Amino acid sequence: MLINYGITGSWYEPATSGQGFVFDLVPSSNLLAAYWFTYPIEGGAREWYMAVGDISGDSAELIVYQTENGFFDQSSMVDTNAVGSAHLAFSSCADASWNYQLDTQGINGEIPLQRITADYFCEQFLATASTTVVSHSNVWVDIRGTWVFEGCVNLENSDSHGDESFVFTDTIVTLKIDRYSRPNCQGIKSQQVLTLANQRVDKTLAFLDGEEVIANRFIMTDAQSGQQIKQLFYVDDQAAELLLTHGSLDSPSDSEGFPTELPSLFFERVRVRIMQ
Repeated sequence: MLINYGITGSWYEPATSGQGFVFDLVPSSNLLAAYWFTYPIEGGAREWYMAVGDISGDSAELIVYQTENGFFDQSSMVDTNAVGSAHLAFSSCADASWNYQLDTQGINGEIPLQRITADYFCEQFLATASTTVVSHSNVWVDIRGTWVFEGCVNLENSDSHGDESFVFTDTIVTLKIDRYSRPNCQGIKSQQVLTLANQRVDKTLAFLDGEEVIANRFIMTDAQSGQQIKQLFYVDDQAAELLLTHGSLDSPSDSEGFPTELPSLFFERVRVRIMQ
């Protein structure tokens, strides 16, 4: 299950009631923050940890920290130390697992988690999670809408394609490509239209003009044939207007069949003009 705004709140394992977690999201940095309320191994006073880490698809890799030497309700310098790591994965809006390694104590384990607080928004946000991607700057960006590339690209088999567009809705993407029978967008013109179910998988690293960048892996499925297309999408948010591109047709693939290279051919988002 893709991590979305709806996972925030309180989680615990019923078998160890009295301790648990609170999760929060920082979309502006693609981070998940976890607050872990538990007890020392030997029992006694409460022991609290916090963890922060990067989100990718249904999981997050976190560094676990512990703070010490503070005073109740007083401003003071506290010591914050990294004490281990954790992997948090969500299987549904109500279930997750916390795999931890506390290096300072030499312990590790897995805690199955259930939501404590009621789920009001997770399923709602999950419906649009596939169009919430991670941008170049590691920020969440909603790509719903129409994106257009205007130009001409010569292909290896002596034909070419011209203007191209993507229309993203919550779970569907429609692709339109103008194709030409000769190079330089000459000859007989036809238009290819594909309507695909769209599922974002996770965040990954890819190469754009030799530079390693953040991209997003997608599985797109043709409803009629059932054929699956594994694709990358990259959003450049460094300029005033967002730009989008997808994996190169001749790109090498990773171990799961997703492209690893991106072309510097960008789509611009079409702005909707509202008539008064």
